[in-house]
Amino acid sequence: MLENQVAVITGASSGIGKAIALSLANQSVRLGLIGRPSINAHC
Repeated sequence: MLENQVAVITGASSGIGKAIALSLANQSVRLGLIGRPSINAHC
């Protein structure tokens, strides 16, 4: 139903934002993700 739609998700690095991003990705939605890097992230 949402295939080929575009969504911008804020807070996508954790919590509800991450869950929504994963759910939409499984539905073939094109995503723009915005989130903060993890403190433990390796750059």
